Amino acid sequence: MKSSWWKRVQLVLGLLLVVATLRVALIFYERSQPIATRKPPERESSYKITGDDYVTPPKVFPYNLKSANKELSGKIVWVRAGNQLSYYPYSAATRHVTLGHEAGLLAPLEKLEIKEFVLQNSPRSPKQKQIMMIFDRVGDRVPYGTPAGIEEEGNYTFYVNDALFLKDPHELYKHWPSEMWNAIDHHQAQPGMNELQVGFALGTSAAAGPGDIGNRRMAYTNAGKPITVTFSDNKAVKVEQGTGQ
Repeated sequence: MKSSWWKRVQLVLGLLLVVATLRVALIFYERSQPIATRKPPERESSYKITGDDYVTPPKVFPYNLKSANKELSGKIVWVRAGNQLSYYPYSAATRHVTLGHEAGLLAPLEKLEIKEFVLQNSPRSPKQKQIMMIFDRVGDRVPYGTPAGIEEEGNYTFYVNDALFLKDPHELYKHWPSEMWNAIDHHQAQPGMNELQVGFALGTSAAAGPGDIGNRRMAYTNAGKPITVTFSDNKAVKVEQGTGQ
């Protein structure tokens, strides 16, 4: 009788030990798994793709001064980063750009003829050299220089594709109506323009308000004559002189 009772106690203790072992194993397993983090729901952009987004401007990929001159010297280009690029007097005799005397800002879509690319010491760092693009305005034979990249320890970084159009924007965006192009060429922002068109007219030097592209306010510096444009559904609905505050 006593032996039978003791066996039952041993059986119960054995079962409890098995259960406890399984519980400990389960706890260790759960703690070894990576913690699942709940991602916040992605905010859907309100921007709608248009035919403009399928336009692919040509690009170049120079890797040193020689290749840049081979690809671009003598070419006609158009200013892409309007009212952002400073330009300076250039002396052909000394092959030097006078960076301390800014001549102005290159206007949106201004037409230039590239003469050559030269290197000169950078005011920022003794280890860097400034890549300068020497150009004439089409119809004007006065040479100027504008920064076009940097060279450091033999490594070249060019800004040409971001700063310039290598093909006439009138051809790239020929699907725009003539009256739209007329306003752009006269640097006028008008209701109904999208953000890209206003950027072509007023330049890319601007401060963006909250919101998505095409649904926000943009304050354009416009070469010292600020204009604020309010966009809705990627169309200008309000054009104000000044900062619009």
